[in-house]
Amino acid sequence: MINFIKVKRAMWVKGTKEDRYVARIYRSGNVSLDTIAQEISHATSLSYPDVLAALKAFEIHVSTAVLNGCAVKFGMLGSFIPTIHSKAVASLDDVDADTVRRVTCRFYPSVAFRKNMKSAQIEYRDLNKVKHV
Repeated sequence: MINFIKVKRAMWVKGTKEDRYVARIYRSGNVSLDTIAQEISHATSLSYPDVLAALKAFEIHVSTAVLNGCAVKFGMLGSFIPTIHSKAVASLDDVDADTVRRVTCRFYPSVAFRKNMKSAQIEYRDLNKVKHV
């Protein structure tokens, strides 16, 4: 279930700044690598330390591959693909490493994952009714 909240934003509408209201995602928390390792351990015959070690090695190898300019594909999940943003220059000879402004990594969901995201249930979350601990 994906939750959203309602927020007010000042936006330019036909040359005039006006208040508008939009939906914004409400993330109720984060899932850590440790939590995922525990869940995999409970769902399989693998021990927690073995799962955690494999996930840590996985994390390192994915990071290394992306930093080396490789796309990393995860089948049904999607791909992590390194990208660059660069400055436009007048001649081909002026293009060099100094014209690269930023190196980033994009996640592109697979067709199946994207299809599942489109069918995700969306629900309004009233923050006035959320109990804070």
